[in-house]
Amino acid sequence: MAALQPHQVKEINELIEKIEKAVKAKHEIGAQSKPVLKSLLVANKIKKPPLFFKSRREYSDQVISYFVNEKKLKQNKFHRNGQEFIFLL
Repeated sequence: MAALQPHQVKEINELIEKIEKAVKAKHEIGAQSKPVLKSLLVANKIKKPPLFFKSRREYSDQVISYFVNEKKLKQNKFHRNGQEFIFLL
């Protein structure tokens, strides 16, 4: 992984702060596009509404790994790498 520039670190930290305000202990986290995730939830009969956060594709994997490794959130089964939306379910 390449070293991040200071402005990139700032963007990632701002995104992490936004997500930390909304996260609860039972949430699962992942990255997926909005239309695909909504159709997956309907197909699997999951009624919980997802909470979406806009992210850059390059940063989504780093943010997800932070929450999975540091905050011990469970990674959702619908997670895909390099997506522009991070969701909490």
